Amino acid sequence: MRNPPIIPRDEVARRLAVPGRVLVRYEARGLVRVVREGGVEGYAPGDVRRLWAIVSYQRDMGINLAGVEAVLKLRDHLGDVHRRLDAVALRLRDALEGDDPDDDGGARADA
Repeated sequence: MRNPPIIPRDEVARRLAVPGRVLVRYEARGLVRVVREGGVEGYAPGDVRRLWAIVSYQRDMGINLAGVEAVLKLRDHLGDVHRRLDAVALRLRDALEGDDPDDDGGARADA
């Protein structure tokens, strides 16, 4: 499987209208992961979406960086819970579909 292309840090900073040092600060706090490809440092598309959320929380909602970290931690936890619930629902659906109530092995109780 091919890795998604990275978006250079300076391009992300320009699009989000923040200085590049702000993005470096987010990296240092572990909020996003920087990817290095050749001589270019940047972000995978998922991290760019995460950066957009961080900037939005701070700029639009006025949440300080400690609050943003808490929001992201909760958001990540909820995402994990949703993935696990989806897996349980899929296993349950598979189990229920495998147990056909009309298939009683050839014997009928009302016969």
